[in-house]
Amino acid sequence: MSAARSCALILIATLAAFFIRAPSLDRRPMHVDEAVQGFKFGELLQGAPYHYDRHEYHGPTLNYLTLIPAGIFGIDRFTATTEWLLRGVPVFFGTLLVFLVLWFGVGLGRIPAIIAAFLTALSPAFVFYSRYYIHEMLLVVFTFGVLIFGYRFLRFRSLPAALMLGLFTGLMVATKETWIIAAGSIVGAWVLTVMVGKKRPFGVKEFFKPTLSWKFVVSAGVAMVTAVSLFSSFFQNPKGILDSILTYEVYFNRADGVQIHEHPWNYYLSLLSFYQFDKGPVFTEGLILALAAFGFGVGLSGRSVGDSDPRVVRFLALYTGAMVLIYSVIPYKTPWCMLGFLHGMILLAGVGATLVGAWLTRIHPWLCRLLFLLGFGHLAWQSYVVAFQIDSDSRNPYVYAHTGKDIFTMEKRVRDMAELIERSSDPVLQVICRGGDYWPLPWYLRDLNVEYLSEVDMDGKTAPMILLQPNLEADLLKRLFEVPPPGHRDMHLPLFYEEGEVEDLELRPGVPILGYVRKSLWDDREASLLQTVDEFLDLESTPEPASESER
Repeated sequence: MSAARSCALILIATLAAFFIRAPSLDRRPMHVDEAVQGFKFGELLQGAPYHYDRHEYHGPTLNYLTLIPAGIFGIDRFTATTEWLLRGVPVFFGTLLVFLVLWFGVGLGRIPAIIAAFLTALSPAFVFYSRYYIHEMLLVVFTFGVLIFGYRFLRFRSLPAALMLGLFTGLMVATKETWIIAAGSIVGAWVLTVMVGKKRPFGVKEFFKPTLSWKFVVSAGVAMVTAVSLFSSFFQNPKGILDSILTYEVYFNRADGVQIHEHPWNYYLSLLSFYQFDKGPVFTEGLILALAAFGFGVGLSGRSVGDSDPRVVRFLALYTGAMVLIYSVIPYKTPWCMLGFLHGMILLAGVGATLVGAWLTRIHPWLCRLLFLLGFGHLAWQSYVVAFQIDSDSRNPYVYAHTGKDIFTMEKRVRDMAELIERSSDPVLQVICRGGDYWPLPWYLRDLNVEYLSEVDMDGKTAPMILLQPNLEADLLKRLFEVPPPGHRDMHLPLFYEEGEVEDLELRPGVPILGYVRKSLWDDREASLLQTVDEFLDLESTPEPASESER
């Protein structure tokens, strides 16, 4: 296949990836992690200095890179940010991940690269998490950049490749602490590839030759400057550099497991191979797993498939195998963490598909095309379902402790009432949840004056509206109806009340939220609704002016 045709097909896959990922970014409720990251970005957007936190929130690249679209669209206030702005960042990087395959075809092979591009574009996991405002998609892209330009540097010894390798390495380090797993897998796979291969991709003695070593030093310098600049908030917070090292004490302890995130060793592989919940659709990325298994075999055998470099395929097999092993052994598991090794599987699947395609073509040329068309079509259908139909539903394999769509009802009810409250310095709403378990409400109510509490304040003022966990309801009722003296007690009604029944609303499964509103405010709402109905009826009953012919 010609280089021009190969490039054209990868560009088509890139466009397909964008148009699958970009629509209706505000349709799915914000996950807790997305809302927290959005809040952190809002602080940075409004001028608060960014300080890297070695305990939480991961690295600074996501927040800093979101400043770019915010600047382009003239958004300078947190209250003006939208789901489109935030989720547009992972959409861009999810699309870029496909586009970058253009630079890897020289090692992976042109046909394997084309297939890998389309598999990345259509993979349900990659489509779903490319619409998720978290760090994972950025980490996968930067890791892929390290693989691409690491190979190109080793092969072509060029300074531009060295500079790009350094840039992607620095960005990878500054994105998420789990970069160390990918880096360890890269180094280990490279060492084994050098040791096992007859045609060594890179000799140790050659590494220290002046013509090459100085370029590597430049690359390492670019990586260090990039990472240090980001962690130190561009040298405004030097402590961030030390914290970026001390953080591994936190994350190594966390890797041992946090009870709610502990899962068996085969958790990721089970999600990818077969998933069905509560008679919902059956989801599988088994096509990718099966083709990756063939590619893995090709890599270990050292065979050449098409124009692929057998050293690259062997490296990918060892690298991906190491990633799968490490992530399977670590008890702490969240589904988006599998994207790193899933991408390695997709690259291997490109090689495996080329091999299987050659076998099928010998049987009948159309058999190969038909089977791959059906397989790609099935992936595309699954991507549509997980991204646009059950995007926050437990029937979706990639939904994890996700905010339910009740959040939209909560937001609308609070805003309807807030419009009736005169502006003042007092909060229009109090949210009372132990342990700060009220996210993502701060995102949805970011332009309102809201007070967030962990306990009911028995002495302080109460807001016109109150949201709280059920285990705090007894304390609230005591505060409303026992603490104030007679004559100073405000009657409160359920805020989430519709058609004669109290609605049972949840932030996410197992996290119910109750709402109360002062009766006076509820009466104002009812009066406002009646006035609106009367105005509508008056408008309907007003006769239209007679036309000129009637006159």
